[in-house]
Amino acid sequence: MKIGLVVNPWAGIGGPAGLKGSDGADSVQAALAAGVLPQVAARLAAMFGACGGAAQAVSWYTADGDMGLHALHAAGLQACAVVPVASPSQAADTRRASCILAGMGIDLLLFAGGDGTARDVLDGLRDAGAMATLPVLGVPAGVKMQSAVFANHPTAAGLLLRQLQQNGLAICSDAEVMDLDEEALRRNQIVPRLYGYLQLPLAPSLTQGGKSRHASGSGAQRMAIARSFAEGMEARSLYLVGPGSTTQALLSLLGVDGTLLGVDAVLGDGTLLARDASRRELEDLAGSWQSLLHLVLSPIGGQGLVLGRGNQQISPRLLRAAGRRGLHVLAPQDKLLSLHGGVLRIDSGDAELDAQFNGYLPVTTGYREQTMWPVSV
Repeated sequence: MKIGLVVNPWAGIGGPAGLKGSDGADSVQAALAAGVLPQVAARLAAMFGACGGAAQAVSWYTADGDMGLHALHAAGLQACAVVPVASPSQAADTRRASCILAGMGIDLLLFAGGDGTARDVLDGLRDAGAMATLPVLGVPAGVKMQSAVFANHPTAAGLLLRQLQQNGLAICSDAEVMDLDEEALRRNQIVPRLYGYLQLPLAPSLTQGGKSRHASGSGAQRMAIARSFAEGMEARSLYLVGPGSTTQALLSLLGVDGTLLGVDAVLGDGTLLARDASRRELEDLAGSWQSLLHLVLSPIGGQGLVLGRGNQQISPRLLRAAGRRGLHVLAPQDKLLSLHGGVLRIDSGDAELDAQFNGYLPVTTGYREQTMWPVSV
C-alpha cells in the first residue's frame, strides 16, 4: 500500500491562544508570541502509535522536513521525500505537495491539519485531476474541523490506517470540505462555506462526519438546561464555560457578558473572571483556585466532540484537574439523537487521558433532566 503524507506544521497553534484558528502568518506569529508551541507532532505520534506495526508495511511518500518527513522519521519509518518545501511552509506548499503526491500512484493521501488544510488539499487534488478518485484521510490537528474528511481522533486515524493496510481500501463516500471565515469568528459570527467534496474511506465509527448546521433545541429548551445547571452552581467555585449556544444561554442567565465562540471563566455567583481567555490564562486561574474545577461544555452538533474542536483553550491539564466529577455536558436531547455514530467524543490532545472518559457521562438535557450518554474515544 502506498500512502502520501502532507503535514501542516502550524495547524492548531492558534487554538490554545484563543485565536479561533491558525490561518495566515499573523495568526501563527501571534500564537508563538503567546507562548504556544506547535501541536501537530504529538497528534501524529498518537496516530502512528495506534497504527502500530501496520505502518511499517506501508510505502510512504511525503513532503520534506516538517511537512511530513520529520514525523515519519520520528515514528521510525522509512519514507521517500518527493516534495521539497521551503521553511516556514505556506498554504501553497500544501496544495503543491498534494498535487505532486496524487500524481505518483498513491492509494491514499493522509494529511494533518484543520479545515484550512483540507481546503488546500482539495485544491491540490483538483489540480491533479484526482479530487473525485483519490481517497483521503485527515488527522485532526486544527482548530476549525467542521469538514467531514477527518478521523474523530488521532488514534482513530491510526486504527483506520491499520484496517486499510490489512484489509485493503474500503468503499469511499463523498465527504464535505467546509471552512469558516476566521475574521468573522473573531467577531462572534459563524460564516461557513462549502468548498467541495473529497473521497473518504467509509468507516463511521472512526470518522467524525460533518458538523450539523441546524440549530439544536429551541431557545426555551436551552434556557431550561441553563436554569437546571445554574441551580446547582456553587457561588465561589470556578467554572470554565466553553463555546456554543447552549452554554451561552447559561452565561446570559447568570448576567455574564461572555463569548459565543470562546472560553469564559466565571464564578458560580456570576462574577466574570476572564472573557475569551487563552489556555495560559485559564491554567493560571485554575492553578490559584482551591475548590473543584468545573468545565461546562456542549458537544459539536453532528460530530459529538465535547473537547478538541474550537475549545483547545481547555488543555489536558485542565481536563485532568476537573476529572469526571467536574466535567459537565449540556445539550438538548435532539442534538444527542443526531450525533454521528451516536456517541460523545473527547480529543483533548492527550490520548491516554481521553481514554479514561470512555463509558458514560451524564448530560443535562432539560430542566432537572439528565441523560446518561455513551462516550467513545
